[in-house]
Amino acid sequence: MRNTLSKQYFSREVELYEPLLQLFAERELTVAEVPFFGKHIDLLFASRTLISLYAVETKLRDWRNAFKQAALNQVAAQRSYVALPSPLALRLLDQEKELFLEYNVGLIAVNKTASVILPATRNGCFSLRHYRVLKETIKKAQSKKPKKIGVVADAISKRTKTMVVLQTRAD
Repeated sequence: MRNTLSKQYFSREVELYEPLLQLFAERELTVAEVPFFGKHIDLLFASRTLISLYAVETKLRDWRNAFKQAALNQVAAQRSYVALPSPLALRLLDQEKELFLEYNVGLIAVNKTASVILPATRNGCFSLRHYRVLKETIKKAQSKKPKKIGVVADAISKRTKTMVVLQTRAD
């Protein structure tokens, strides 16, 4: 039953991106699939100046893996979130809230819209050195022309595309 709840609205992780783009619309730069520590940060939201970075890991079911990645992302991002389909996110808010609070990881519930149900907080793991490395990595993406999520969805879901700058405004 849990799997059907998680897949109620979405069949691929990339389908969570559009509501997340709307949630973080005030951030001027959105980069998908950012290489970091041998993995990829699903979505990275930043101001044009790259002063603050918000990392978001998306999953349809495997929340533990997303949680581990989000915790790791905190060494370079000021805020780190896990974004999940609403039924799963709400269940975790009820059953695993203390774990998320202990590790300063935020939780986002996604259905047709996305909402922060547990805010991320700054943590003691942040490393200025790692932040600068990540900042330099995404500076390369800033010169690329933003693309609509639909244009790159298949490439992102197949992991054949990295460092894609996404449009944050709905057209």
